[in-house]
Amino acid sequence: MKDLILKDKRKIFIFAAISIILGIFYYTVKCPFRFFLGICCPGCGMTRAVFSLLTLDFAKAYYFHPMVFIMPFAGIVFLFQKKLPKKTVEISGALFIILMAVTYFYRLFTNSDIVYIAPETGVIYILLSKLLNFLSGGF
Repeated sequence: MKDLILKDKRKIFIFAAISIILGIFYYTVKCPFRFFLGICCPGCGMTRAVFSLLTLDFAKAYYFHPMVFIMPFAGIVFLFQKKLPKKTVEISGALFIILMAVTYFYRLFTNSDIVYIAPETGVIYILLSKLLNFLSGGF
């Protein structure tokens, strides 16, 4: 029993740490994937959606990421996965991944201003461009 409580405390700690990191990124670079690569990830907009939910702005939360309303259920499954039937956890995880992928591609191909591909805006592309320019004799 003591081990089970300790494992739950670890999960809660991990969940809290991720929340803090997301908060820091929200106030600095917004989306790290987009910041470094210039390509939006399937979760792009989720942090802004969560913050919108916290202010009870449901329309804005849906605009930033429609899957935000499923996140509490995913969090519950994550926190209590040892106590739930294994099949329930597996099906929930697979369904969540499928829904995230469908949502991502829908948003990507419907010209969403939240999800887009622009690698030329990513830090890695910019640094590599400058490095190649420097190595080719330009400044």
